[in-house]
Amino acid sequence: MAKKDNFEDYVQLEEYASQENLSKVRSELTTCLELNTSVAGTIIEIDKNFAKSILITTNDMVVDEHGLIFDAFIFAAANYVAQAAINKEFSVVIGTKCFFYAPLKIGDILELEAHALFDETSKKRDVKVVGYTKDIKIFEGTIQVVTTEEHIFNLKRPPLNSTKDTQQGENSNTSNVNPDAMAATILASMGK
Repeated sequence: MAKKDNFEDYVQLEEYASQENLSKVRSELTTCLELNTSVAGTIIEIDKNFAKSILITTNDMVVDEHGLIFDAFIFAAANYVAQAAINKEFSVVIGTKCFFYAPLKIGDILELEAHALFDETSKKRDVKVVGYTKDIKIFEGTIQVVTTEEHIFNLKRPPLNSTKDTQQGENSNTSNVNPDAMAATILASMGK
């Protein structure tokens, strides 16, 4: 899958970050490298436990004839900047608490800042994300991110839900995973 950047596609981005700074960010960023930044925003600044991004709204994000932007794009941009603040190769969101204070319309530019909390050696981190368009707060949330030593798909899978196995018989081809077992597996990978 090829990475698609919106760095060159939008002149407005140059108002927020120089090409030199964008190149620096690209060289330091280790998370979400294959993400389509034209729909999830562009990281324009990165530092220890901090990231800043810009989401430029486009026609592809519109949900109606009034130009309303689908809120999932705002959430995707918040998720991306949160993971960039941690900047670990293998990370996954495990929980969020977020608020959408105002809608976006076509042509709006959302600036998001993320501050990662707790010690950077912790496998489970909370990231505070706030997003503004001009002086209007659009988004605020806390995103919980877990980092692992390897890709989440390479972690040992938890056992199947034994209650369903018993009811359906041993020759069943179902692959329902017990959520408690999955959580235990993720926590075990974190060394807890």
